[in-house]
Amino acid sequence: MDYNWDFLTIFGVIILGVFIYAGGKKIKRTKSSKAMDVLDERYAKGEITKEEYEEIKQAIGSKK
Repeated sequence: MDYNWDFLTIFGVIILGVFIYAGGKKIKRTKSSKAMDVLDERYAKGEITKEEYEEIKQAIGSKK
């Protein structure tokens, strides 16, 4: 009987480790990607011109 509990404990720890590892691999957005989203939205709404868009885009340092 002790063997079954040991197996279940080890199996549980492995499963828990997999979930923790997988949860830590979420994609993190950078500040520049958030800034580009705002910039894209402002351009789409017509709040800024194409020239302003390009200038700000270069200032952000995006390769979009």
